[in-house]
Amino acid sequence: MRVLCIGDVFGSTGRRVLAERLEHLRAEQSVDLVIANGENAAGGIGLTLNVFKKLRKYGVDVVTGGNHTMAYAITEPALFEYPQVLRPLNMPPGNQGHGVTTFTLADGRAAVVISLQGRTFFHETYDCPFRAAQAALDDARKASPVIIVDFHAEATSEKAALAHFLDGKVSAVLGTHTHVQTADERVLAGGTAFIADVGMTGPEDSVIGMRKDLVIRRYLLQGRTKLEPARGGAMLNAVLVDIDEATGKARAISRVFERFPFA
Repeated sequence: MRVLCIGDVFGSTGRRVLAERLEHLRAEQSVDLVIANGENAAGGIGLTLNVFKKLRKYGVDVVTGGNHTMAYAITEPALFEYPQVLRPLNMPPGNQGHGVTTFTLADGRAAVVISLQGRTFFHETYDCPFRAAQAALDDARKASPVIIVDFHAEATSEKAALAHFLDGKVSAVLGTHTHVQTADERVLAGGTAFIADVGMTGPEDSVIGMRKDLVIRRYLLQGRTKLEPARGGAMLNAVLVDIDEATGKARAISRVFERFPFA
């Protein structure tokens, strides 16, 4: 199974990239399943039902989450009823939505997708992602040997530790959140593909998606400057993972980085 995992889709620029490129990319790379992190897809923060439907229209099969996923939880409760929308599995009990889904392709093949949230350098209190992942594995394996984990975390050390913890137990552990694609993609000894961060799909001429001038102003003045999504340039960050469907082990992982002329 060939799985394309797209780094944090950021605002309207990120959505436009997918609208114009994803269908062709799926065909060119013979992609079976597309997973995209969508926690910044609505105006740079959060995910709405309307934006989710757009991502699905563009060719995204499963949308994973992160620390901003629940930004519209009160006003958009219906969003979290869709099985293709994930929020971090290790959010405290009582939150809307779910952190694991089994996606079945048109030909009957299936893959399990798990969304997890890191704890290092975050103000929010999450349950342990290591224990949450371990607890989900038995049911996940019953559904499919192909198991993809989106680990939305700040620290590369936490991401690498989880990948080694799950090595041989899942097909891939793919880091998101920092909006900067890392160059450490590899298949670990047990057959689990890993990259510390898939990157960002959105405005490249920015500070991780936001307008440069506003971010600089916030740093200079140490005030509560309101940030806005940037519109300079556009890029697509993703990874392509090739997985043996019989064993669930990854054969290969490669980075995708494309630039586009539109703002």
